[in-house]
Amino acid sequence: MIVVAVVLVAAVATRVAAPAHGGHARFSAALACGVERWTIKTLKDRPTLIRARPSTVAFLTSIPKPAYLPPRRRLPFEYRIFTVIARVTFKRLEDDLDYHLVLKSGSRTMIAETPSPLCTAGATPYRRKQMLRARAKARLCARARVTGVAFFDFLHGQIGVARNGIELHPVVDFVCLSG
Repeated sequence: MIVVAVVLVAAVATRVAAPAHGGHARFSAALACGVERWTIKTLKDRPTLIRARPSTVAFLTSIPKPAYLPPRRRLPFEYRIFTVIARVTFKRLEDDLDYHLVLKSGSRTMIAETPSPLCTAGATPYRRKQMLRARAKARLCARARVTGVAFFDFLHGQIGVARNGIELHPVVDFVCLSG
């Protein structure tokens, strides 16, 4: 637990001190975790989620993109938890301190995100614990089992984004199966 606290403090310190891409100072994620559909992304809306079921990157990326993404309401499909087996080809700490993962299966990719524990206050203790454990295990992996909540994000040039904007956000379990 002490190690997690030290890592979080270091991440926030780095975030506050590091210049943004244009050389301007950035805000700390502790002060501004995120904005777009943030309550939904971090389970702060405390939804009753539908139990995890196996799926594939191909299936999830083939679902039609919603015509409208409500800012404060979860879409019916976003109550579902899915487990996919995929290669994790990319991992990066984002400006909001989420870990951005790219899942690849065949030629298709999609995003999975592990939110910072600094930004999940308000979610149930059970879900916060799941998100924290998954975040601690998430890494590059030749074959991983990733379980997360279906979430449609706005398309804004993210690395590995699916054409329909589907993500597993947040990831609630992560197991590297090989490599």
